[in-house]
Amino acid sequence: MAIPGMTKKELAQIAGYTYRRLYDIDRDQPQEKKLFVESEGGKYDLAIFVQRWVDYNVNNEASEVDDLDTVKARHEVVKTQKTELEVARMRGQLIDVQDVKRLWGDIANTVMQNMIHLPSKLAPMLLMQDNAEVIADMIGKEIRAALEEIANTPLPTYAAEESGEESEEGDEEV
Repeated sequence: MAIPGMTKKELAQIAGYTYRRLYDIDRDQPQEKKLFVESEGGKYDLAIFVQRWVDYNVNNEASEVDDLDTVKARHEVVKTQKTELEVARMRGQLIDVQDVKRLWGDIANTVMQNMIHLPSKLAPMLLMQDNAEVIADMIGKEIRAALEEIANTPLPTYAAEESGEESEEGDEEV
């Protein structure tokens, strides 16, 4: 006895789903697992639909259980990593990226300001010079002086507080 073919809507009613939902499920399946397999007269094979629908539900249910376990395991890994980061921050082994960007921005600004002032500082000294070695020496000395000034610039207060330098200075005052 041959099983008669059915429409997609009829198959959806048997499955207890809307046609649209089954269409979406079927669309995402590989060709060998498609739910709707055409048979005679433009209808779809009920036997193949039921077999593949059961297979889909069994696999989907098993993967949900695995997914839950996987999600829990990932959650534990993330919690462990978060704790490790917090401990590293408390030990001073880890600092905030925004703080580093702000500090380097301040340092870059200081460098830029010192370099911008070099020409106006050097121009009057170089005006009467005609010896290339003397000019190069004067420029070199001023660049070194500017770089030494940058190197000797104290940390901004927000960076000194985080590194503990200010608290050490505060202890000396007492």
